[in-house]
Amino acid sequence: DLTELHTSHQNGTTMRLSFPLALLLLIQITTFCSVAVVSQEAAVGEPTVVTEEKTGAPVDATQESSETVNNAETMADDSDNTEDSASNDDEDGEVISLDDEDDATTEEPVASDDSAAAPVEETADSAATTTATEEKEEAPTKEEEKVEAPPVQTGPFIDIFGEQLLSLEMVDETHAQMVAHYTNEVLSGKKVVGLYFSADWCGPCRQFTPDLVNFYNKMNSRRGKENQFEIVWVSRCRDVNSYGQYFTQMNWLALPPQEAMGQRGQMLSNKYKVKGIPSLVLLDEVGNVITLDGRNKIPADKAGIGFPWRNPVATLYITVVPKSLRLMIKTQIDGVKSQVLGVLKGAAGQKVTA
Repeated sequence: DLTELHTSHQNGTTMRLSFPLALLLLIQITTFCSVAVVSQEAAVGEPTVVTEEKTGAPVDATQESSETVNNAETMADDSDNTEDSASNDDEDGEVISLDDEDDATTEEPVASDDSAAAPVEETADSAATTTATEEKEEAPTKEEEKVEAPPVQTGPFIDIFGEQLLSLEMVDETHAQMVAHYTNEVLSGKKVVGLYFSADWCGPCRQFTPDLVNFYNKMNSRRGKENQFEIVWVSRCRDVNSYGQYFTQMNWLALPPQEAMGQRGQMLSNKYKVKGIPSLVLLDEVGNVITLDGRNKIPADKAGIGFPWRNPVATLYITVVPKSLRLMIKTQIDGVKSQVLGVLKGAAGQKVTA
């Protein structure tokens, strides 16, 4: 009996000791499993929790597992709340999200606009400069167009001299420049127009030109007849330099050098039957010939008492017939002459061909 009692006492003691050990072992196993599971979830879900646990103060295993479980639950709740709020935002107001996107989109280009503001301004400035430059370039072009497109001129003097005549203006004592004028403008109001054929290489021309300058000035200074006499020089010079040098000795108008030394100058010589130089032909205000011998009239009448030396019939005709009617008659006569000359030239050509 004593042996049995002792054995049972030992068994009871063993059982009392084994139960707490078994319970402690079960707790440790459970804690270990919980820590492992929570650590795995924390590693997948939020690395900062693991970092805070590793860097935190050492705690008891049970407290550590409970805090980890609480943190995991809190994180899960936060993620659920975040998902709920995101879903609620998407469900409640797409306009707000679009406005936010628009705001974000607007704010982002603002920086790019600021960064690109200088190039845009430079581009605008360059465009304005280009426009101003083009306008400045267009302004001379329009002026050139005005010069290249003179007003339409008609009349007997246009047929004789062309559309432009030149004058010489002195810049200083040693320099002069040529100025172009419209023919009808500079010959308007002139009662007598002379054609002066001369050249710098001609000795008699160099002698007669100073006398003609004096006579020209005297006739244009007569009382009641101021500036009614004009002369147009038809140069027979051989080059432009000689033309310019000789023109400085005159104070009247001239045909442009390319016209005077070209076909027009030759045509005028033939029309007015110029056989030698110097030669002075005087025309009236409608282009009719007054005299072909002005070169000899001036030395014979230096005072110009009989100027412009019309014959009595011509004087009576000019006195009785108005200028407009005389111009009409001249135009018709010139037209008839042109037709007759055309017929004669055609007949002469046919005879030559035959």
